[in-house]
Amino acid sequence: MLNVNKLSALSTNRIPGTGKITYVNKKNKKPVGRRISQVFEELRKNNKKAFIPFVSCGYPDMNRYFQLVDILIEGGADILEVGIPFSDPLADGPIIQTTSKIALENGVNTDVVFDSVSTIREKSSIPVVILSYFNNVYRYGVERFLHNARKKGVDALIIPDLPLEEFYSYEHIFRKADIDNIMLASLTSSRDRLVKISDVSRGFIYCVSVKGVTGVRNNISDEVKDFLKKLKSITNIPLALGFGLSNRGQIEEIKDLCDGIIIGSKLLSILLEKDSFENNLQRVEKFVLSVNTILKG
Repeated sequence: MLNVNKLSALSTNRIPGTGKITYVNKKNKKPVGRRISQVFEELRKNNKKAFIPFVSCGYPDMNRYFQLVDILIEGGADILEVGIPFSDPLADGPIIQTTSKIALENGVNTDVVFDSVSTIREKSSIPVVILSYFNNVYRYGVERFLHNARKKGVDALIIPDLPLEEFYSYEHIFRKADIDNIMLASLTSSRDRLVKISDVSRGFIYCVSVKGVTGVRNNISDEVKDFLKKLKSITNIPLALGFGLSNRGQIEEIKDLCDGIIIGSKLLSILLEKDSFENNLQRVEKFVLSVNTILKG
């Protein structure tokens, strides 16, 4: 977390064309700014799109979870979304519910997830986004949760069941912790609500492509395309589309209307297939490479 009392030890770099300033440690010259914004700025400059895979921490167990993470990073993931397993995941379909249940049975909790991020940080600077339901955050203590998340290397937080109206009560804690808050925007949101969501979002906006829970779908509706066009007319914040994306055709069809694609259920469904983990992991690797070829092409 950037401490204002230590600004004397920092110099500043202005990002050309954005008006944004990143702080740079004079001693080691490494940027202290937000990794997620930097990822999207670089991708936009090169007309490429972000690949954001979702994984359930601790599924199928911690060792194989780290193997999966390695494959995703090596396959070109730009941002990693990690789910804290929860017993009642209201926004998740049967696939993520299943992996979350197994992770809980493996003893995975909030601190285990934070420690896993710290382990990832030993090898990679990939931005890490934590998805958690608000009950987890509230029981842990909101300020303590955000402080420990930042300390362990978390860049952003998605809380799917924390509505905009209630987020305002915690916004100052997010800003103090220097954690990006990624808000969800849905197909049913009014233009006025989308403006308000854009005003408080940091990092990117999670655009929900369906009226329902996560899971594998096969089509992209015109409603989704119109929704993304409307959001683009409202904000310049990066838009990442998630919920239901599962095949190359969908990604080809929608990639020019958003800045990134979030895929979770499809990846985890491959791991749930009745085959060895090693064979399934190879299928995940092949799928990831095919998706990234489209997004970076």
